[in-house]
Formats: sequence, structure tokens, C-alpha cells
Amino acid sequence: MPNGASSSAAAIWAILRKECRSEWRTRYGLSAALLFAVTTLTAVSFAAGRMPDRTDVLAALLWIVLLFAALAALAHSFVREVEAHTLTLLRLLASPSSIALGKLIFNLLFLGVLELVTVPLFLVLMGAPPPNWGPFLLLLALGSAALAAAATLVAALIAQTRGRGALFAALALPLLLPVLAATVSGTRAQWSGGSVAPAAKLLISYTLAVMAVSLLLYDHLWEE
Repeated sequence: MPNGASSSAAAIWAILRKECRSEWRTRYGLSAALLFAVTTLTAVSFAAGRMPDRTDVLAALLWIVLLFAALAALAHSFVREVEAHTLTLLRLLASPSSIALGKLIFNLLFLGVLELVTVPLFLVLMGAPPPNWGPFLLLLALGSAALAAAATLVAALIAQTRGRGALFAALALPLLLPVLAATVSGTRAQWSGGSVAPAAKLLISYTLAVMAVSLLLYDHLWEE
């Protein structure tokens, strides 16, 4: 068991390093996501102005921007392996679960960098009131985990299909509606002084459920 656990951890770490190096060389995914987020926020701030009193609109806008900016990049988690014909090689070196977990951790890091730029810019451009930082950061972390888990699963499912882009959107958006609803509700609640516990519990339950389904599917996903 220790040897198996160590081997899996080493494989996950190797996949994570590969993903980070690949993204650092091209910066395609991060650049596209940041460009989308910055352009959208700038356009909305010019069109609608600052809305410090409309925390319901601000909560929805924040998570819609984060969701679509992330999906623009996370859709390619497994597609680039198929297009570069490296998926078979990866499967020779690591189990499908280790590959997926390495990519999931990378997606979480990707979302962290995206939010590090997007959230402060959003607060400034939209004139949002100062958030209640503890609950706000908790929602960001839980929302990111749920988003990354679902997006990684869908990316793995559609990697070897035709029309991947349209299929990813068709599968991911309905699957992520509970995440969007919970994060928007919780973000609005922390601005109004309410409790974020219901939203946090929903996000935790959702993430655990998606991870459980994912681990059951990954080992059989790419079998011929």
C-alpha cells in the first residue's frame, strides 16, 4: 500500500508539473481567460457604471464572469492530450485516476491565479462594497473546487468525441447550474450580513459527489 500510494502521488505530481510547464510555455489558457474576464468587466463597468448598492447583481456578475472565463480554458484539459497524441503515453506512465487528479489540481491552481487578478479588478471597477473576507474567501475556494471538479470530469468525458467545444458547453453548463446558484446566493448573503453556511454545505456536498463519480469513471473512461 505505501508503495502504491507513493507511486500514485509521484504520478500526480509529475502530471501537475507537466501541466504547469505546458501552460507556462504557451500561456494560452490563462491569457484567454484573463482577456475574457478583463474585457467583460471593463465593458460592463462602462455600460452599467458602479453599483455599490446592487449586491444581488454584483454577486451574479462576479460568478458568471469567473465561470465563463474558466470554462474557456478548462475545456482543453484533456483535448490537448488527444490532439497531440500523448494520452496513450500518459496512460502507460500513470493510471487514469492519477492523470485526472493531476489535471484537477492544476485546474484549481489555474482558477486561483485567475481569481487573484479578476476579483480585485471586479471590486474596483464595479464599486462593490468591501466583502466579509472570511466567508467571501471560503466561497471562492469552495466554488473553485466544485467548478474544477465538474469541468475536469466533463473535459475527460468529451476529450475523444467530435464537436468537443459545443459538447463541453452542453454538458458543463447544466452540470454547473447548482454551483452557480450556490455561489451567487452565498456571495449575496455575505454582503448582506447573512449566513453562507447553506451555500457552503451545498458546494461541499456537490464537490464530494462529483469527485466520487469521477473516481469511479476515470479508470474505465478511455478503455476501448
